Amino acid sequence: MYELDEHTPYRHARYQSTPLPLIQRGLAFHEAGHTVLGQLAGFTCELVRVHPITRDGFTGWTGATTWARSFGTYLDVAVVCGAAGQAADLHQLAEAGRLTSETARLCTAEHDKQMALSILAAAGVQVTETGPAPDGGLAWDDVMATARQRVEREWDRITAVAEALLAAPGFTLTGTQAAQIAGITTA
Repeated sequence: MYELDEHTPYRHARYQSTPLPLIQRGLAFHEAGHTVLGQLAGFTCELVRVHPITRDGFTGWTGATTWARSFGTYLDVAVVCGAAGQAADLHQLAEAGRLTSETARLCTAEHDKQMALSILAAAGVQVTETGPAPDGGLAWDDVMATARQRVEREWDRITAVAEALLAAPGFTLTGTQAAQIAGITTA
């Protein structure tokens, strides 16, 4: 089992002026991006959720997508684990007319990227930040471009899962529920 996005609470000093419903909405789209693109790539999602978390006496919000197993190419792993959430969050801000350099900066998901880089490094895959990919490796700017393209193509599915997640009891969906909502047939 792997959990994506179980990280530092989303609401800390840089988010203090952001209303809680907007934080929850951003997290729902972030997690829906991971979930939809992952399921389309053959990953098996067990659970997706947005929830409050308390660390060091501070309560904030975060999200998690739990996978039972994953398949696909190294590019799929990089896109799903490292870039899909951020790409979906940025897309929903643009759709809502709220994308600015400041809101884009708030969406940066360095924790996702670092998790993907760790998974890829363990598999012996080299990743460059920019420029051409090394032989058998990946370039992170290509990973982000691919994530943006996939998010654009699957936007209706991502939106459906995000809206359902926001309406679900406890902001939680099973992977089966998410796949049904998105119209994805899982094995």
